Amino acid sequence: MKKNIMMAIIPLFLSLALFAENKTENKKDESWKNKKFTAEELKKYDGKNGNPVYVAVDGIVYDVSKSKYWKTGSHMKMHQAGNDLTKDIKEKAPQGIHKGGKILEKMPKVGVLVTDNSTIKESKQEEKNSKKEIVNQNKKEKTNK
Repeated sequence: MKKNIMMAIIPLFLSLALFAENKTENKKDESWKNKKFTAEELKKYDGKNGNPVYVAVDGIVYDVSKSKYWKTGSHMKMHQAGNDLTKDIKEKAPQGIHKGGKILEKMPKVGVLVTDNSTIKESKQEEKNSKKEIVNQNKKEKTNK
């Protein structure tokens, strides 16, 4: 009987562990949305002096450091890392290769490019509100205990 109970419990624990791991991975995948880059900040990620190689397309900042085509911080001697390349990739890049920027989906997303001061202010306000929500939630949890 104990053996049967153990045989039933073990798969349950394994499935719970896999569920928890998958939930953590999904959360991690979305964490890039919390990092905001201004155009000025993005320029620091030019691949020079040991800096990572970042580019932005359609408001998403990608880490292309591991791409052999971006190792020097320059792509095809035409595009420099640390910049918003949306226009270039949509209008100048060979669409057979770049597919309107879809090729970048293989690269890690590291943040969001904010384009003006109002967007930056909104992002910072959202960040503050999020922190307040966490503090309030923690207070509620402590009160409920």
